[in-house]
Amino acid sequence: MRPPAPKPLVASSSYSQQEPRPENPLLLLASSRAAKLSLGCPLLDRLLSGGLPAASVTEIAGESASGKTQLCLQLALLAPLSPLSSSSLFLCSDLPFPLRRLRLLAPKSHPDLLDHVLVAAVHSPSDLLSLLSQAQGHLSHPSRSPHSLPIRLILLDSIASLFRGDFDASPADLKRRSGLFFKISAKLKELAYRHQGVVVVTNQVVDVVEGNTGNTMAWSSGRQVSPALGLSWANCVNTRLFLTREVGSDGGSTRRHMKVAFAPHLPERRCEFVIRRDGVFGVEPAQR
Repeated sequence: MRPPAPKPLVASSSYSQQEPRPENPLLLLASSRAAKLSLGCPLLDRLLSGGLPAASVTEIAGESASGKTQLCLQLALLAPLSPLSSSSLFLCSDLPFPLRRLRLLAPKSHPDLLDHVLVAAVHSPSDLLSLLSQAQGHLSHPSRSPHSLPIRLILLDSIASLFRGDFDASPADLKRRSGLFFKISAKLKELAYRHQGVVVVTNQVVDVVEGNTGNTMAWSSGRQVSPALGLSWANCVNTRLFLTREVGSDGGSTRRHMKVAFAPHLPERRCEFVIRRDGVFGVEPAQR
């Protein structure tokens, strides 16, 4: 016997004859779907499409007094109240730690927020790697105290300070330095991804003497600057935010901007901001 002829395929009633709608590939990235940590200001959150993404490493680069540490302190106090509901680990290499400023930023309605900011001094790259290994235990086995929160925010202020004096320009030292970059970034990314946490690293800047270095560049305080540690470190972070300052001709007024230098989920754009007694806040263009 001959086998029966196959039946023709019939489209179900739920099948649409229309072409599938194109997906924005940026929306498929983990950083766009991850939980976000708010910066505490709607304008700055809008710049970052909701805040700093979890499971990735964000660098905040800028010259001295551009607002890097101010943002880190603000994030540390926001973490317990955010959807992350977390404590923060603040690794400080630019000593002394600004405890007085942290207390000033803490709202009087939530004095207990200071209890969720853990501070540790970092003196060298090896010291940092040791502390991150210790932090792994705290993140994997958080305290069971009813008043404690798991650590899901790690702040390092700053990475450049750790490499300030122990390395020279010899090929051997440059190779050793790059190796430490990759070890540190791998550990930070591991902690961020495994525990769905936010990692923020601040970086200083250096003057661009001549030519295009291939690294991010911007004008700040009348100088063309680039984040320290070069392209090797730039390849170690997922997102780079660049803070710049413009000092008025009278020497009094200062305008600050936050720019998205690169990110897998954001376009390049910027927002002006101010540093006030009660924190860091964005400025609408119409307000100027």
